[in-house]
Amino acid sequence: MVWLLLFLSFGAMWLVSVELEKGCAGAAHRLRLPPSVAGATLLAISSSAPEFFTSLLGTVRHGVFEIGLMAILWSAIFNLTVLPGASALATPHEKRGKGTIFHKVVWRDALSYLVIALLLLFLVSDGNLSALDSVILLGAYGAYILLLKDSQGGESVIPSQYAPWRIALSLILGIALIALLTEVMIGAGTQIAAGISGLSLPLVSALLFAAGTSVPDTFLSVISARKGNISGSISNAFGSNSFDLTVCLAVPALAVGGVEVPFTPMVSVSFSMLLGTLLVALILVRTGYEISKKEGVFLLFLYPALLWGLLYLTPT
Repeated sequence: MVWLLLFLSFGAMWLVSVELEKGCAGAAHRLRLPPSVAGATLLAISSSAPEFFTSLLGTVRHGVFEIGLMAILWSAIFNLTVLPGASALATPHEKRGKGTIFHKVVWRDALSYLVIALLLLFLVSDGNLSALDSVILLGAYGAYILLLKDSQGGESVIPSQYAPWRIALSLILGIALIALLTEVMIGAGTQIAAGISGLSLPLVSALLFAAGTSVPDTFLSVISARKGNISGSISNAFGSNSFDLTVCLAVPALAVGGVEVPFTPMVSVSFSMLLGTLLVALILVRTGYEISKKEGVFLLFLYPALLWGLLYLTPT
């Protein structure tokens, strides 16, 4: 029953993401944002609501910061493998040149994310994420938004036929429902961890919560890719990760006045795999600024391989 509840929460998140996508696309049109900028801001922020509430509820309500940390690290790995892989396969043949990506998306979003990931690793290297560290992370995301604002232009604006009230309603209800579903997911995952010997809650977070909270990201990226907007899809992946590693970790830490970040083997392995996956994604994207279907298949298989590596390298 608990497994059914868990997967139902994932499925509900998938359905809610439909309305979120409509609201975000409409808001992007009203603000006249080009696809890649919209993907790295509105789509990324809205689709990252599950990660945000997983981190916030895990820290404030359940008192375990590692719930959100492991979910976010592995959601980031998911976003660097499954999202671009699925987007490459979903892009129609007539709307793609093997999944062409705007050059500036690589240099702007991907490299910005690399800087943010290295900054986070530096800040938590002393074993804690203080209130000051959290403010620095929020400042880094603010700088990223300013970079987006300064570099927008040259891309077509996302069209929308939705009225302002419909856009606002879609965003508000979508985010509120995802908050509720995230609590259901955490409760189900906690019962699963308690019922299986040797399975810790942070490990459940990496194995189950990360993929579950990334369902909206995947759905939104596939929608963009099917419309031929693979730049927005890839930008959403990097933008979501930047939001996750800054806002989703900083706000919960600020809420409790700072948290400890013990560098257990699980955390160390996860950070190493995140940085390694980022380099792989950059290499694949940089090759002609496109992702072929073969590379997409490789990325899709890479994620379960990394999960197996986490289980193998992490002592129970």
